[in-house]
Amino acid sequence: MLTPTITPWMSDPLIRRRTKIVATLGPASSEPDVIARLINAGVNVFRLNFSHGDHATHGQVYERVRAASTAAGEPVAILADLCGPKIRVGRFEEGSIRLESGSHVVVTTRAVTGVAGLIPSQYVEFAHDVRQGDRVLLDDGLLELRVEAIDGSEVACRVINGGVLKDHKGMNLPGVQVSAPAFTEKDHDDAVFALGLGVDFIALSFVRRALDFDALKGLIADASYTPHVIAKIEKPEALEAIDEILEACDGIMVARGDLGVELPPEIVPIAQRRLIARARAFGKPAIVATQMLESMVFNPRPTRAEVSDISTAVFDGADAIMLSAESASGAHPVAAVEMMDRIARQVEGYLWTEKAFDATAFQHDVSSTSMPLPLHQAIARSLAQLSRDLRVRCIIVLSSSGITAMAVAAGRPAAPVVVVSPDSSACRRANLLWGTVPIQGDGNDLQDPHALARRLAVDLGFASAGHYILAVTGFKSTADETSPTITTLRVF
Repeated sequence: MLTPTITPWMSDPLIRRRTKIVATLGPASSEPDVIARLINAGVNVFRLNFSHGDHATHGQVYERVRAASTAAGEPVAILADLCGPKIRVGRFEEGSIRLESGSHVVVTTRAVTGVAGLIPSQYVEFAHDVRQGDRVLLDDGLLELRVEAIDGSEVACRVINGGVLKDHKGMNLPGVQVSAPAFTEKDHDDAVFALGLGVDFIALSFVRRALDFDALKGLIADASYTPHVIAKIEKPEALEAIDEILEACDGIMVARGDLGVELPPEIVPIAQRRLIARARAFGKPAIVATQMLESMVFNPRPTRAEVSDISTAVFDGADAIMLSAESASGAHPVAAVEMMDRIARQVEGYLWTEKAFDATAFQHDVSSTSMPLPLHQAIARSLAQLSRDLRVRCIIVLSSSGITAMAVAAGRPAAPVVVVSPDSSACRRANLLWGTVPIQGDGNDLQDPHALARRLAVDLGFASAGHYILAVTGFKSTADETSPTITTLRVF
């Protein structure tokens, strides 16, 4: 085996990865031994994709994850991803049809089987929502139609970009005000089931505004616990309403699949960077998702472009990066996680060398505005700088609900953030946050927080005698209740 040449351009990978990994479970990864290997490879959160599979299968996989997490001693979280109003075409007599560029086709909302020249749409309001001149994108934008006329349930279109259209492929309507609600009847049933399981996160698809959360939050209010709600950002309308969405949710997922179809592709990297920044400004996590290692669905190694894509998300300061088909149905699920882990560690090693993650810190010129920073952001920003100035070895966060952990992690401090909570679910939710090391503590431990902080710093191998650590507590859900305390401690 050839030994790689070490150059001054290379960095030492960090021992503790800061950016978290979300992996989707599916046919390639749902067996207990594979789940255990994925946890060992570095998965922090598993995603159950309710666009596929049935409740019985998801329930079985849920139990396997919980068992594997307990066996590994890792607080691995579970995210239930609701399908949302995904618009799809129906079935075709031969399983597919060919669309010739320049030809004419009819899209119908009638319950028929498609044939050459006729495309059934499973979205019953399709003919009501579109207008003459609207674009209709099929199969993730590979095929394109243009609406020419509407007659009842029949929509006449010209084929702009042709190709083969297969059964149940997706349909996107960029620029169209789609009337379908973000929370569908299927989502309701899936959410009730997911709440019954006890998932840690529920992701709502195709969010466009804060009101889209109302129905889901109503179900959560009646549940025996409170999972965090993740908004999937995949519609242009969501970009315009991102602040109100962030106020209403607990984190976002930059779902670049549909977002990349709805927006010009060259806009997506800019949107990704700005969405991550806005989420951090609100002290909430951001997941970057879709096609991150797409080639590893079939191949044992990624493309250079995919490696750069993951690196960009890490440079941007994303809390987590996500695998979809790569881990759910691909040929190399464990290898994909291992590759994602190595890429993140290498980039983070560079960011550490370059001023201890200062490049990912909040960049805000207070003198440029008369408005003060929000309290949680100002404290997190100051805490991150203190961690650099004192070269602290870790930050111990005492957090019963996880709110303090979210605020501290958003500041991107130099040191790992050890989150101590008596609540096992809070520990699992904290495992989505950048740089966190969740630890479940009991009530007795919390009686002497300073002694606990010193002991954990030593036991986890972060610090030894003479090193500085920080202890933080006191963030609440509202500014009026927030009264943060930061204590500088020296290890004996």
